[in-house]
Amino acid sequence: MSQSLKTGIDALLILGTRKSVGVTELAQALDINKSTAFRILDTFLEANMVEKTKDTQKYKLGPAILKLSEQYYRNFSDIAEAKPLMNRLAEEIRESVHLCVCANSKAVVIEQTMSDSLLVVNAKIGNSEPLHCSAVGKCLVAFASEEERAKMLSSIGFEKYTDKTISSAEAFNAELLRVRSQGWATDDGELSEHIRCVAVPVLDKKGNCRYSLGTSGASSRMTQEKIERIVPLMLKTAANIIN
Repeated sequence: MSQSLKTGIDALLILGTRKSVGVTELAQALDINKSTAFRILDTFLEANMVEKTKDTQKYKLGPAILKLSEQYYRNFSDIAEAKPLMNRLAEEIRESVHLCVCANSKAVVIEQTMSDSLLVVNAKIGNSEPLHCSAVGKCLVAFASEEERAKMLSSIGFEKYTDKTISSAEAFNAELLRVRSQGWATDDGELSEHIRCVAVPVLDKKGNCRYSLGTSGASSRMTQEKIERIVPLMLKTAANIIN
């Protein structure tokens, strides 16, 4: 990837995490000079991908971003079906629920339903999680076709996030066998300490894994007893997402 293109993408990602950003602030965040930051913002301004706030003259994401996100959502027509089911599930299990797809060797959150419980930052729409140490990622790999699974496995670097993170292909393959055998996956503090996650595969009529449906919570709240109670509810929800 060209460095200028990467810098522009990084600028958009920063804008996506803040209400508004000034030229100086963006330059500092990207470690570039102010003139370069201004040119990036000015280019995006012409394309309506950013706009200026009327009061502070800072920059924020513009309406063209909505067009991109709208088209992205259209590519996943199942989201419309999934949302009310996820809302119902979140009410039943009293935890936030998220739907993920595999993109660029990551589990990317494409829909989310929040509950009154603590929201796990990693599960926000647009965020991505590693395949080897997230419950949603494990599901996407475990229930993929052999060909797709091989591609996913070849892209995993087994970066270590906590002491519990799986750090070898051998250990991960053993974990995938366990996930396929029981029909669902867990992440017990492997990505974030003190956070326990559960996920189930969302299969199409041919048995192909299209998405993974996950929920996350504090380990103190997401007990083994609770996991055993909510997994059947998650599996039932997943089975109804793709008609």
